[in-house]
Amino acid sequence: MKSSAEQEMRAALCDMDKRDYASAQKRLERLLQSDPKNIYAEKLLLGSLAEQIKPGDKSPGNIALIRKAIEGYQQAMNNPQFTSEEKRRIDRFLVALYGKISKEEQRNELQRRAADSNRTAKDRSDLYTVLASQSWNCSFTITDMPANKGATVSAGNRATVFYKKPREQKDFDSAQACVKRGLGEIENAIRLDPDNESAWAYKTNLLLEASKLADMEGNPAQRTSYQKQSAEALQLARELGAKRQAEREKEWARQDEERKKNDSFTPKQVAEYSKDLVEYRRENSLDEAAKRAFMPIDSELTTLVAPVPVPEEKTEPTSTSVSKPSQEGCFREADKSAQVQEKRDWKTFAPAEQDIIVDLPDNVCRSSGGGYIAASDGVTYKIIVMPRPLIALEPPGLNGVLNTLARTFIGIRGGEWLADGLGNSFELKLLRKEDVNGQPLKVYAYTLVSCSQRKEGVLMVHASKAHYYTIEISGAGESDPRVQRFIGSLKFK
Repeated sequence: MKSSAEQEMRAALCDMDKRDYASAQKRLERLLQSDPKNIYAEKLLLGSLAEQIKPGDKSPGNIALIRKAIEGYQQAMNNPQFTSEEKRRIDRFLVALYGKISKEEQRNELQRRAADSNRTAKDRSDLYTVLASQSWNCSFTITDMPANKGATVSAGNRATVFYKKPREQKDFDSAQACVKRGLGEIENAIRLDPDNESAWAYKTNLLLEASKLADMEGNPAQRTSYQKQSAEALQLARELGAKRQAEREKEWARQDEERKKNDSFTPKQVAEYSKDLVEYRRENSLDEAAKRAFMPIDSELTTLVAPVPVPEEKTEPTSTSVSKPSQEGCFREADKSAQVQEKRDWKTFAPAEQDIIVDLPDNVCRSSGGGYIAASDGVTYKIIVMPRPLIALEPPGLNGVLNTLARTFIGIRGGEWLADGLGNSFELKLLRKEDVNGQPLKVYAYTLVSCSQRKEGVLMVHASKAHYYTIEISGAGESDPRVQRFIGSLKFK
């Protein structure tokens, strides 16, 4: 039985799923008054604050909400219950929150952190690189304007663009100030971490900006000097990139070897999978829900780095680049609820390469999972097919295969549903076992439960003589006439 505190947090999760953040906030604040050390309640409260922030809204109310969230996350940094990884993420997330107030506040915060000697050298180097990338972008948006580009001279396979001063002197002065500032920031980044590949890449680009400005001032010697320095920085960036790639490939090989060792089932695992799957229930634990809720957006510094534009390559269209149109009247997994609700005629479906015969809506289509899918009148029918090995299995072995199919369904369908809402739960129950042409079939009922609705479905797993089938009927339970029509027509050769 759940404690009253857990029940209250579950109710808050439902409030958050329904976007009733005011109600969730009241529940969680009340709970923290009686239990100030409840880490789950604190994480959920932080998440509810962050979720209420409206992107791009500079109104006083939204700014006040952002500052309240900043205060809450800063307090969490001093809470020993948060792990070091969670604090690292909070630290990054705070930078993103300052950016929601203004770019100026965010830059001031980045500068404060970059100058903080209590931070690690690598952390400060990354911060200086972010600042330098923004300084580079400040100049690039000016120099890349078509009006500031002069003649283009081609020599062999290389085209050289020459630049001219902007019409407004203030634009040139702004670009020059940005490049000067950026070069200072990038030198700080490299001094703190000489192996910072990204810092060398941005030094390359900042020096290219400096060469453009020299060109605008009519100083070809200085332009050539900056271009040479840029090429040297690029070479170092490439060497560091190659070294990093070699390290990554070595680590991937190690992980792949580790996965291969873990891929084989132990006798205990084989025995576990052979057991009948009779009943299963899972909901998001408070720990899982709190982890997902308390940091609602990407908090990595890489999201703040100004991207370097990649020149577009013009290519001739080829036959492989043309997508094949879907079959007319074909239902696809990507289709929306409107197509699911549409009432369709039914037809007998008996694909030549399979040993199944069943009535299905006439929009049946190939599915991405190696089977078929159709939908009508609010119900979706999905059939996944796998060839059955020629090696004969004894009944316990076949039972284990069917259990594995059912557990695979739980992992995929249940996992998707739990990820769809903080307050969601998934239930599955074995209804019966049947014998079809001397081969086993199991029928399950499953339920997707959210804070506001309950969706029923049916799962069938069967080993025919030539194939393994996983059949899912979503949108109605077994007693529903639409489901009965499907099950009543189902036959295996």
